[in-house]
Amino acid sequence: MKENYMITQNGFYIRFGIYLLLIILFQILFMSCSQQKEEKKISIGISHWVSNPEFGNNLQGFKEGLAEKGYIEGKNIEFVIRNPKADKEKQHEIINEFIELKVDLIYSLTTPGTLIAKSLTNKIPIVFSIVTYPVEAGVIESLTRSNNNLVGTRNYIQPSRQFLLFRKISPDVKTIAIVHRKGEPNSTIQYNEFKKLLNANDIDVIDIAGTDKADIHNQLELNKEKIDAVYSTNDTLIQSGGEEVVIAFCNKNNKISFSGNKDGVLKGALAGNVADFYTIGKMSGTKAGLILNGAMPSSLLTESPVEDYIIINTKTSEKIDLKISQLILKDAKKIVRK
Repeated sequence: MKENYMITQNGFYIRFGIYLLLIILFQILFMSCSQQKEEKKISIGISHWVSNPEFGNNLQGFKEGLAEKGYIEGKNIEFVIRNPKADKEKQHEIINEFIELKVDLIYSLTTPGTLIAKSLTNKIPIVFSIVTYPVEAGVIESLTRSNNNLVGTRNYIQPSRQFLLFRKISPDVKTIAIVHRKGEPNSTIQYNEFKKLLNANDIDVIDIAGTDKADIHNQLELNKEKIDAVYSTNDTLIQSGGEEVVIAFCNKNNKISFSGNKDGVLKGALAGNVADFYTIGKMSGTKAGLILNGAMPSSLLTESPVEDYIIINTKTSEKIDLKISQLILKDAKKIVRK
């Protein structure tokens, strides 16, 4: 009887030991799987089209927007950063590379770069920025609902807000030359929008639609006697060296230079009411974080900066001997003095 009891008791301990061992092994396996899950990093493919300081600021803002949503570089997210240098064929290669790498999200800057990304994938979420007219250019269906895998931010400031600054600085301007890349949808829309507004305010418009920097220079020189002021649009030719051509022309000929780009005023244009690329980059980063947390791109809004960002270059105003009142300077978020 005692022997049977001991055998039963020993059997119980053996079974208990097996059960305990299985529980420990299960916990180890679970912890290992959890650790692997934690160690898996999200990957984002970034194509920034061209390189300039303001595009760099946009990328910094994007990363900070992601960080606020818990996605921190070096911890749980990694970036594959590429620069097609405004080459459309290279952009195709870059986006295809992102697709092959199975990145979790693509971040694309500019209208042409984003249109290429859209044409190559409708599965990977795409967040964009520095796209002035995403609806009109065919990137998304509407600002409130994209109806595709894209969402982002615009570097769009209403022409009426920009025109108000022009009027305050130089109320006597009668003719403005608008400089943009010939045939680029983004800036063609911007040109037409500005022309309508300026004509309604009895200001003549000269269309400087350039194919390259040399063409911009030649057209400006041909129209030199008619021009009172020059406005640089937001397109890729302007952001890839065209702005410097405009600035050099205006400073040499004592013409007023307005810009749609913060970088343009930093480089020497007189003034602009512009989008701050860091701010819209951060807005895009927040959207990317929401998507990585489960939101659908089509459920998010595509947005523009809400507040005015007026930037004035007083060094340039001195060069062309134009006095800017303290009231105007007081409204500026940034004044370039050196």
